Amino acid sequence: MSNNSDHFSIDSSGRTRLFYAAEEGNIDKVRSIIFSLAGTGLSCQRLSLIRIEDKSGLTAADVAKQAGNNEISDLLRSEFVRMEYYE
Repeated sequence: MSNNSDHFSIDSSGRTRLFYAAEEGNIDKVRSIIFSLAGTGLSCQRLSLIRIEDKSGLTAADVAKQAGNNEISDLLRSEFVRMEYYE
């Protein structure tokens, strides 16, 4: 099992594991990644991960949408909005 810091590791494209799970359409992995992180508090890890942009300026939600994985894109965007509201 990976620790939470693994979720924030960025590759040469500026992408995290969340980007690749979102692009592949692996909703179970996306859920596992984001829901393993704190969704509340002053330094909300889940929001921080969802906000990351790659070197092209895309988020994991954008990448999911481009790949046709609308359910994942919607999940990431709804979590972003929910956490932005409560932050």
